[in-house]
Amino acid sequence: MTIKVDHIIETDVLVVGGGGAAARAALSAAQTGANVRMAIKARWLTGGSTATAFSELLAIAAAIGHADERDHPEIHYEDTLDAGRGFIDPELVWTLASEVPDRIQDLIDIGLNFDKQENGKLVQGMSDFATYPRTCRVNGVTARHILVALGKQIKKRNVPIDENMMVFKLLTGDDQAISGALGMNRETKEITLYKTPSVILACGGAQHVYKYAVGTSDMIGNGYAMAYELGIPLVNMEFIQIGPAAVKPSMTLLSGPVWKTKPILTNSKGENILQKHVPENISIDDVYNEKVFPFTISSAAYYLDTSIQKELELNPTPNGGVWGIMPPGSEAIVDEKIPKTKGVLKAKGIDVFNDPFEVALVAQCMNGGALIESPDGTTKVAGLFIAGETAGGLRGPDRPGGNSLAEGQVFGHRTGQAAAKHAEQSGNHMESEEKSHAVLENLMGWMRRSKGQKELNDAIISLQENMYQNCLVIRNEDRLNDAMTHIQACEQSLESGEFHIDQDNLSAAIDFKHMLTVAKSIVLSAQTRTESRSCHYREDYPEKDDENWIKSIFIAQENGEMGVHTRQWPRHRKNEKSEVKL
Repeated sequence: MTIKVDHIIETDVLVVGGGGAAARAALSAAQTGANVRMAIKARWLTGGSTATAFSELLAIAAAIGHADERDHPEIHYEDTLDAGRGFIDPELVWTLASEVPDRIQDLIDIGLNFDKQENGKLVQGMSDFATYPRTCRVNGVTARHILVALGKQIKKRNVPIDENMMVFKLLTGDDQAISGALGMNRETKEITLYKTPSVILACGGAQHVYKYAVGTSDMIGNGYAMAYELGIPLVNMEFIQIGPAAVKPSMTLLSGPVWKTKPILTNSKGENILQKHVPENISIDDVYNEKVFPFTISSAAYYLDTSIQKELELNPTPNGGVWGIMPPGSEAIVDEKIPKTKGVLKAKGIDVFNDPFEVALVAQCMNGGALIESPDGTTKVAGLFIAGETAGGLRGPDRPGGNSLAEGQVFGHRTGQAAAKHAEQSGNHMESEEKSHAVLENLMGWMRRSKGQKELNDAIISLQENMYQNCLVIRNEDRLNDAMTHIQACEQSLESGEFHIDQDNLSAAIDFKHMLTVAKSIVLSAQTRTESRSCHYREDYPEKDDENWIKSIFIAQENGEMGVHTRQWPRHRKNEKSEVKL
């Protein structure tokens, strides 16, 4: 049994990922004159969150003042910081707020046609945590349009794109700086060694460690795991945006406007789940009216998501959800509030007034990530840059609407430029070949001792189901302990050779190992945070504890084990007068 390097590719900058942040990074690096290459786990323009994202409110936030001239970057900064003060880096927040207007202009310059008012200014909408309307959109599918526009520019610059390429290991030299990366083509199983001094991880989140999630199934946290292996801390991993979606025949997110139409939710027995679970002193109308995506403990909407989870365990529908249908006489409000959602479901064969659709809870966005040390996306490892959802330090308990796409453009641009500059200043990293041989030898040893009878696919599904059961919106000590026990048992089985691993399923085995790392970091963080806050709800610690828990949890590798630390971020950026509130 031999695994060898089939291809060697030298490049100044390797961008791992194919979404909005990765595309922006690749373009910005190429614009500096660097030799850039992209490695994408799926096919270009088909995988990840940016290519597939949908909701009635999907847009990119920028304080350009077109809807209300009082809006300025300083307000955007304060709004974002208020959503996560003590959990996020003010310097990163200021960079986001102050620079996203320029990135909006960049997108306009390359031909992106944002929705406009009659006076030519951009249409801007309100989002959660915003003082003024600041989200800009493009024909209802903003994310996809941004990616396509960037893709056209990348094509013009002849940036090579390696599709179906799972980068699975980052290589460092004797100086502990990046010297390359190893990737495996998921179709041909061939191994590629990328010799490069600069790697940008912009490969999305890890939603698919859960049974149900948005985006594509390849999003299992490879970027988090690879960064963790190099000693990069994972921060805020307990904060995951989870909320309702129609799950069959395919995933359709049910965002805030959907719930203003007050769809009727019933379990497999036909019982109205809100009438069953919402206390008498709470108005069901308030539950509907206050519901936004994602789950939060901060309003009466809490009862909608928790009622769904309770029924997943008590009286689930065939695919593990509850039934939803629009109430009689709601045609007008449905057409007014959710025309896009109605249309998408209709295209999938669902008439929302006559066809009950299955609603379940789905993971949508990781608020945590691998810690970046500066607005340039630098890390403690020289030559490793991180952007987009893979990056940690900018999202805490809450993520204001529209900021996700904004982060991708601002920090994609910055990491692209910084990685290109680093490559220009770096020497030739010939030692990457020697390092790659050691990694492949370890993989061969892993396969030689992995001749058991357990099936990897079964184990992956079991992990996703366990995380869905125990680390969804209702968490407690027993659930989290059960999840950790399951993860540790999987780790032991994987290490001791109880699975059958060969070259055909080696990529799945690596994915599974990465999933276990990420799932463990999520569960350990959730166990550590003994309070309830925003999207993190501990049934056994239901109150918010500001005295002890306005701080981030860091998970870092220490002597081969996961270590837990906490850190409270500065409440203001450097040189900012703390008494000023704009």
